[in-house]
Amino acid sequence: MTTSLDPQDSDRALDHLCELARASFTDELSDREQAGWNRLEAKLSRRSRPRRVLVFGLGLAAVAAAALPLALRLRPTPPSLGFRVVDEGGVAQTASNLASAGRIEFSDGSQINVASEARASVTAIDARGAHIRLEHGRLSARFVQLPNASWSVAAGPYQVLVTGTAFDVSWAPDARALELWLRHGSVLVKGPNTGQGIAVVAGQHLQASAATGQIVLDAMAPAPVQPAAPTAPADLAPTPSPPSERPSIRESPRTQRPTPTPRSAILEPSLTWPQALARGDFQRILDEGARRGLDQVIANATSADLAAFADAARYGRRNDLAQRALLAQRQRFPQTLPGRDAAFFLGTIDEARAGREAQMSALRWYGRYLAENPSGNLRGQALGRRLAIFESLHDRSAARETAVQYLAQFPAGPYASNARRIVESGR
Repeated sequence: MTTSLDPQDSDRALDHLCELARASFTDELSDREQAGWNRLEAKLSRRSRPRRVLVFGLGLAAVAAAALPLALRLRPTPPSLGFRVVDEGGVAQTASNLASAGRIEFSDGSQINVASEARASVTAIDARGAHIRLEHGRLSARFVQLPNASWSVAAGPYQVLVTGTAFDVSWAPDARALELWLRHGSVLVKGPNTGQGIAVVAGQHLQASAATGQIVLDAMAPAPVQPAAPTAPADLAPTPSPPSERPSIRESPRTQRPTPTPRSAILEPSLTWPQALARGDFQRILDEGARRGLDQVIANATSADLAAFADAARYGRRNDLAQRALLAQRQRFPQTLPGRDAAFFLGTIDEARAGREAQMSALRWYGRYLAENPSGNLRGQALGRRLAIFESLHDRSAARETAVQYLAQFPAGPYASNARRIVESGR
């Protein structure tokens, strides 16, 4: 290829291209590469002006050809993360999945602990993270937060998208039910009836049923507090259990009992409902409520017991009982924190139901929560859920107004990207 460019222009262009090539060398060159570069520069410096004009295009190609492989060598594609699968005893396994207790360890320090009888596998991995599939059971994940990190956990039709965080997640294929407990950071859950995705932040718990379409987002129950066992050896001391699992009691060999004592006989006499809730013993609370009489509980339970009963009903997917308890909480204890938070949880119950009327009721409850809690911990979630509902109802004006409000208060919140998209699109 020839060109009639002015010789001075071609000189400047070629010299500039050489400078760009030099700038791309971020490491020291090998002796062979340096010698090749020196020869190229010497030939360019000796060329006559007419020759430069005639072979200007070839000169550019030569410099580009010389610079490209060096630049690629000096700026390689980041290597993929590595991982290994180990069993409960720390012995490395050859398979990329676990069917029993063990863990998956990644080279960046991230780790996934797989519960007994669960199965999880690594389906894809690159330099930014990995895709994990939870086939059934429960896992506990801790992902290191690094720039541009990208991790996901798939369970049935759901996806949990994360960057750096710690959470527990369980999947029951038979019931098609997902549960998530967010310890640190934030995630976005996508799947049936989640719209653009549901943001879950630290301290929150999410239940989703692909069978019924129901989704419940609420505050995570406190970590279980185990009873003291002063006579138990250190290696038998009980360890905290996840909120939805009952803790096991391991008896000390030195404990003198003629016959084994049932767990219920050890724990139940001294447990309050809030304590039972913290242990994840939701059914016990519901059973005791039924024995006392639901009307009696609704009318006479303390605020703490009423809140525990409502939470147990929501965790146990008894939204009818939860709704009664939450309404009673608002009527009997309107100035308490549980009484004000009840408005948010009533909104989540309505949002889980199908139909426009239910969605409008959820909007009203979220609106009441926002009006009553100017600095409430659930304020960002209430605004974000209102935004999602307005979008699903195709109310563009209300969605945009809510998006502006959300960005003003939570510019880096979990719903910020969706809100920004709505505002920028002019919807």
